[in-house]
Amino acid sequence: MGAVTASIGIVTPAQAVDYPSWNDVQQAKSNVANQQAMIDNITSLIGTLQSGVDAARVESAKAAEAYLQAKIALDSATAKEADLQKQATDAAAKAKTSQMRAGLLASHLAKSAGGDMTSQLMLNGGGSGDNADKLLFQLGTMSKLTEQSKAVYEQATKDKNAAESLKAQATSAKSARQELASQADTALAAANAAQVKAQAALATQESKSTELVAQLAALKNTSSTVEAAYLQGEQLKAQQEAARKAAEQAPPPASSGGGSSSGGGGSSSGGGSSSGGGGPVAPPDGNVVDTAIAYARSQLGKPYQLGGAGPSTWDCSGLTMKAYAYAGVYIGSHSVNNQYYTAQGRGQLVSYSAKQPGDLIFWGSGPGDFYHVGIYIGGGQMIAAPTEGDVVKIQSVWGSPWYQVARPSA
Repeated sequence: MGAVTASIGIVTPAQAVDYPSWNDVQQAKSNVANQQAMIDNITSLIGTLQSGVDAARVESAKAAEAYLQAKIALDSATAKEADLQKQATDAAAKAKTSQMRAGLLASHLAKSAGGDMTSQLMLNGGGSGDNADKLLFQLGTMSKLTEQSKAVYEQATKDKNAAESLKAQATSAKSARQELASQADTALAAANAAQVKAQAALATQESKSTELVAQLAALKNTSSTVEAAYLQGEQLKAQQEAARKAAEQAPPPASSGGGSSSGGGGSSSGGGSSSGGGGPVAPPDGNVVDTAIAYARSQLGKPYQLGGAGPSTWDCSGLTMKAYAYAGVYIGSHSVNNQYYTAQGRGQLVSYSAKQPGDLIFWGSGPGDFYHVGIYIGGGQMIAAPTEGDVVKIQSVWGSPWYQVARPSA
């Protein structure tokens, strides 16, 4: 689940764009109006390419998070099925033993009364299915059952019903697990497809942006270095404006530090620092925070991979989960949204403006729709596993994070 960068321009399919040739650029330089129009066009195209990468990476991150949540549901269902199957097997064995005792009792009572029961019912202790029902029915209708005999009959009936119930539950759990396995496979395929699209958008950007920046420099009689720096400055301005608007629209944090009201979520920027002020707050638990951050730092340079939770590859929630697990703190499962909900349930959410080193920063439009998380380390920076094709790294807090952070050390 990955970071994206601030962009300018409007997202349009790269294949629908008519890129200017160098001949077009040279012709435009002969007329001031045409030159300015070409400058505006190229600037817009560069922004469009970045926007395409941003949008594709957000969709990839969302698809990755959807897969991780599907996998969590599947793992839970698999464990439930295995547990119920074990209970059903144990219950069936217990029921067989109880039916054997009931069969012996029925045989004894039948002989004592001069009655006749089939050898199958006597020897198999009632067997299973119709035979078991027939045995228990006959035993239940026998007159003058002693208290001990009655207890054998009631226990056999109870064990038989329990075995049948658990068998039905295990069968239902198997069906549920199979359905969730299918959903997880579909989610994984969607995540892989989204990742391919994101990589394709990045490849298009990389193949086109260098030439466009060079054309822009030629039109303005500057250098590619100067124009690239200028564009980065424009991206930073767009990022800061987005962060400002998100802060204005964010609802005030609940007094308990929890809550899940909607607020600014973002899909922009990879550069810049969105640090915030805030009143005095209690310092974080140094041991837990320092240990978690140190662990995350030790993973720097390792590649991003969907579902990665170490030791050699990581995705964003896998890194945060293992970093705090190393510090002895469970922050939730391998899912951005689960980690947010875990902090919410513990009352560990605080205002983004009061963030401290060790806090978890989230991106998305709200609880249930988060797609990225990173560990704040101070100074407007964080450690995160950004996106496919990237590595675990220290980067500026980008775009418009959620208006609350999680503080696992609280």
